[in-house]
Amino acid sequence: MSGQRRRLSYMLYFIVNLHSKSGYAKVIWKQVKKELKKENINYKVFFTEYKGHATWLAKELTSNHQKLRLVVLGGDGTVNEVVGGILNFKNVTLGYIPTGSSNDLARSLRLPSSPKEAIFNILNPKYFVHLDIGEVKAKNKARRFIVSSGMGFDAAICQEALDSQLKKTLNKLKLGKLTYVVLALKQIIMFQTVNVEVTIDETYKRNYKRIYFISSHIHKYEGGGLMLCPNASYQDGKIDVCVVKNISKVKLLFFLPTAYFGKHTRFQAVDMMRCKKLRLKASKKLHVHTDGEIFGIQDEVLVHTLNEKLTMITGNIF
Repeated sequence: MSGQRRRLSYMLYFIVNLHSKSGYAKVIWKQVKKELKKENINYKVFFTEYKGHATWLAKELTSNHQKLRLVVLGGDGTVNEVVGGILNFKNVTLGYIPTGSSNDLARSLRLPSSPKEAIFNILNPKYFVHLDIGEVKAKNKARRFIVSSGMGFDAAICQEALDSQLKKTLNKLKLGKLTYVVLALKQIIMFQTVNVEVTIDETYKRNYKRIYFISSHIHKYEGGGLMLCPNASYQDGKIDVCVVKNISKVKLLFFLPTAYFGKHTRFQAVDMMRCKKLRLKASKKLHVHTDGEIFGIQDEVLVHTLNEKLTMITGNIF
């Protein structure tokens, strides 16, 4: 933990994942620290040391229930951990300096990609939004998400990406987004479709055959820019859902690139819906992810939005 002289009327608290982007986050943190020193900012920094540590740190920092300006430096997975640990959303204003491979949250909120511009945006904030937060429940556990959650093919890609040597190599080459493209091609060959019973807002039921994945979104993007839910709103209190089913693997190869432009919704293999609650019951267990972090292998989950909102500093989204 370290600090500098106070210039702001409040203390800035940083949770920093130096391992993000295969360690390149160390370079970004040095740049940010230089700007903090230059501006005489009073701050405290906490470095994550293990998986789940950011959640523990967020719980500790928000346990006194006082107003807090909290900044995350890491990828979407680090933000996911922090959001999972916040005890009272009303007391927290969150800033984000993206250093990950996909950075879908930063893309959605139009956050600066330059570390210098990112910290300037946090020190001199002009734009704030009150964001929806989602949650996935399965039997005896639950996990929040801020961007998206998926069950099936997309979650299997996330599982493989977490410990992928390919991802580490591509991150070093600043080509991290290609990780998901390459792994998607591999999963298309390996993945076996399943049947899923979908219950919408505890009322309407649909039975789908040959499901590849069901992706539930607060924001438009996942997987490094795939616009799976192009009409998603992060402030309407609902999740947008993309269901991909009953399509050949050859057609799926041509289908996926169109999702970068949100044009996949024209395919008959795609169903789109919007709801507050989504209950999924699969014919066999599938990988489930929350913001790219693996939630486990499940055959039944409940996806919904929380009543609370999270205040976040954004770029110019207006």
